[in-house]
Amino acid sequence: MLNLDWFQPYDGVVHSTGVIYAVICNLPQNMQFKCENMLILGLLPSPNKVSLHKINHYLAPIVNELTLLWNGVTLDRTYEYQETRKIRAALILVLCDIPAARKICGYISALLSCHGCKKKVNYKNHKHNFAGMDNMNEWFISQNPAQFCENALRWRHCNSNTARDCFVKIADVRWSELLRLPYFNLIQFLTIDLMHCLFLGIAKWIVK
Repeated sequence: MLNLDWFQPYDGVVHSTGVIYAVICNLPQNMQFKCENMLILGLLPSPNKVSLHKINHYLAPIVNELTLLWNGVTLDRTYEYQETRKIRAALILVLCDIPAARKICGYISALLSCHGCKKKVNYKNHKHNFAGMDNMNEWFISQNPAQFCENALRWRHCNSNTARDCFVKIADVRWSELLRLPYFNLIQFLTIDLMHCLFLGIAKWIVK
């Protein structure tokens, strides 16, 4: 399970440092998030958070390693196993708050649309909101992973930043390096972190 978040390492100074880390879901739940069992995959050192699709520069080497694990890696003999063993591993979940999820998975801002269905945000009184359910039959439809991938590739093939900015307004997606994993579904395998939704007021904002 992959996670991306930022923290402020210094008091009194605006300086956001990001970290991409993973936990092994095969471990018992009470052991997954112990420090000695967590995998630090990447640090994002910068005074400011990495913006939008630039997160892909940090994801690329991680995806390379995940591809190797998916194809299989042979381990040398250990004390418990005297013969070599081939193991495989897969990324089965991305768990982040909403802004981080948008960056790591290539979605447009949460202020504009939902990543899982066709629901669009309204803009009234100079504020974005998800109000209005009169046309629920039109938007309560799951996003198509194949269409998402196709649009992400088309965004990637745009030959200028201006063209990409125009395209993302139409398709609502950007390229994510996670799309290079042949098994990964960026819609079904993304879960929004409940802690941030509740304690930072995101759920309240969406409902209101």
